[in-house]
Amino acid sequence: MHGFTSRNRALGGGVVAALTALTLSATADAASGGLPGPPAADAGAAKQGQRVVSGAGNNRALERQAALLPVAERLNKKAKAGDSEIAGVRLDADAGVLHVYTTDTTTARDAAGSVPAGTELRVHGAAFSRGEMMAALARVRDDGKALGQQRIGVAGMGPNEDGSGITITVVGDDADRAAAARVLRARYGDVVADVRAVAHAPSSGDLFFAGFRFNDYAPWYGGDRLASSSGGCTSGMAATVNSAPAVLTAAHCGSYGTGFYNGPRSNNAFNWMGSMNYDDDNADVAAIGVTSTSNNINVGGDPQVPSQRYIGSWGSPVVGQYMCQSGSYTGERCNLRVVATYQFICRTYNNGCLAWWYPMTDAINNAGSAYAAAGYGDSGGPIYLQGTNTGMGLVHGTLSPSSAARFPAYAPVNVWCPAPEGWQQRCSSGFSFAHLPGR
Repeated sequence: MHGFTSRNRALGGGVVAALTALTLSATADAASGGLPGPPAADAGAAKQGQRVVSGAGNNRALERQAALLPVAERLNKKAKAGDSEIAGVRLDADAGVLHVYTTDTTTARDAAGSVPAGTELRVHGAAFSRGEMMAALARVRDDGKALGQQRIGVAGMGPNEDGSGITITVVGDDADRAAAARVLRARYGDVVADVRAVAHAPSSGDLFFAGFRFNDYAPWYGGDRLASSSGGCTSGMAATVNSAPAVLTAAHCGSYGTGFYNGPRSNNAFNWMGSMNYDDDNADVAAIGVTSTSNNINVGGDPQVPSQRYIGSWGSPVVGQYMCQSGSYTGERCNLRVVATYQFICRTYNNGCLAWWYPMTDAINNAGSAYAAAGYGDSGGPIYLQGTNTGMGLVHGTLSPSSAARFPAYAPVNVWCPAPEGWQQRCSSGFSFAHLPGR
């Protein structure tokens, strides 16, 4: 899915007569003065009437995850360098092992630095570095129109963290997949490790649009119900735009200048927040300029009775991590495991992909495909590292096409889950999320 936006409510009080359909804008970074950054460490204050939730981990796996994350982040940062030999990393929190994949196994341990006691670093050989895989993905992206003329519609793609190459997912059946694989490997070489197929190209229906989450006030929290002319969404993390306070959300929840409200409140009115003043459609990240923010977000399984969690820093996702998301429609969902990072999802398709969402990360509910992870209305909601106070991203929509082909049971939006409007079949057990700005 491209975005989880709910469109089943109209704004009250004459604000907007009805929620309009989502339109995908082609503008990116509109009128922005640079990437939004996190707010000051002490931004905002805890609000009365809500329980404060600690960021401490509550089991051994989360303790191992927290211990290994600094090492994983060092290696991920090095992998992004153009001349790096590192392909990717994968964290196994249950075993306390960090796997690093590299084209030069003699230097990986030096790059990793010291590993905490009780954990282990395992180095594996890789066929391609991260830089080589990203260069190949850039070629495929730029060839979207030419591939479309050969009847190859690329729906999604991304690097394999083990350095085996890239995975490309095309629109069609198995015969189309086989034909596309021959052309793609002839055109790009052995870096094309896997070619998969999905039945349909991505569409706007894949996006996740849409009592404190509904009755909030400045300083604004993340995890709140948002309402705009594009539908119902969720606020993400507090941020700064041009040194002024802002709240992040998904770019597909509006466009530059769109006005946002909190609600519906207990009196069925809507509380004005501010207008979108940063809009990066390619990354699906936007910001709403507000009077003041808090570093706290609303969490808790019941969307109507949330607790509050402090988010003190931003981080980057790592394959294998356990995450949480706290959408205003679905409520907090944890035990979500990252299965792919740096994914491309086609957002404008016309006999081939013309524009992309990137970078996106995919996560699934580790409990199984019958358990909800996110749903419509959660778009823009905060993603945070389980057991810590670290923000990691913003809810986008269904799994990327490549991960949907890999985890087909986790792709459909057919899981029953609660919402303030009642239980509905409006969630999926896997979803994609946008990285935080600069991460």
